[in-house]
Amino acid sequence: MVNSWRKFKRIINKALTHPIFSKRVVKEKNETRLRETIKNIQKNDAFVVDIAKLDQDTQAFVFGDIIRIIYDLKLGQEDRDETEIPSKIIIFIDELNKYASSDVPKNSPILRQIIDITERGRSLGIILFSVEQFKSAIHDRVKGNCATHAFGRTNAIEATKPDYRFIPPVYKNMMTRLEPGEYIIEHPVFRSLLNIKFPRPLYKQYQNG
Repeated sequence: MVNSWRKFKRIINKALTHPIFSKRVVKEKNETRLRETIKNIQKNDAFVVDIAKLDQDTQAFVFGDIIRIIYDLKLGQEDRDETEIPSKIIIFIDELNKYASSDVPKNSPILRQIIDITERGRSLGIILFSVEQFKSAIHDRVKGNCATHAFGRTNAIEATKPDYRFIPPVYKNMMTRLEPGEYIIEHPVFRSLLNIKFPRPLYKQYQNG
């Protein structure tokens, strides 16, 4: 019993003394309370939250807190007029392989949140936009609920995985040779895949030579 209490005390003290928690906000150091910032999101706002350097437990806490306040906003749990809340809120996750791969434990808090966004987020206007190196490694419930897929340059080994079995061979070959800014788009409304190219920046379009 004593050992259990000591372990509980260590966990609580670790949480209470963690540097991400603070009794007050020092605006001179550009500090802010994450929940308050997200709660007051306006149309066309863009916020970047870097959790890469945090430990796994803290990553789950920060990510979960962000998702919770976004759901509260869309479900009318916050004291804000509905017309002031953006109709669509896009959550962009870089390196999705790290947080929602098929190798991530099923009890991962971040994985559960990501799956929840893909399964019921669109009905609330919450959209997941993610980037990953290997689509084949992403959890089935995540990629199974994604409507739009954009393929950049892909190595030949990845293109042979089961996720690409419905893609015609000609497009698989194209994927291995795509240039920067060139993508192949797959969406149910299109009868076939689309090959698109983003224009080069203006300063590169008019360079001599």
